[in-house]
Amino acid sequence: MIPRNITLTLILLMSFVLGSGAALVRAGENLEEMSTEDTLYVRGLVSRVYLDKMQISVRPPKGDSIRITIDPDTILEGVSLIDDFQKEQQVKVWYSVDKGSNLAIKIIKMMELGC
Repeated sequence: MIPRNITLTLILLMSFVLGSGAALVRAGENLEEMSTEDTLYVRGLVSRVYLDKMQISVRPPKGDSIRITIDPDTILEGVSLIDDFQKEQQVKVWYSVDKGSNLAIKIIKMMELGC
């Protein structure tokens, strides 16, 4: 027979492990389209491209445009260079704020739908 303390410890440990897994699954839902403590997320249309400053402005459906700085560490999907961004393209942007500047971590150019 297993002593009572060991049984209780095993039950608590299993509850913790299973509970943690469920929390991770819930947190993973739409994680890609969420802001976190360190990373902010915006989805919108490119309203302007500043080639000389390596920046784009993104206009979300609600609110003011956000100017985003692109650096060599920025992950780009759907485009290769800042030159490839065009006005009115739909994008998803993950960025961090560093010394008052919105520094892009990842930018995804959304697929263009149409005839």
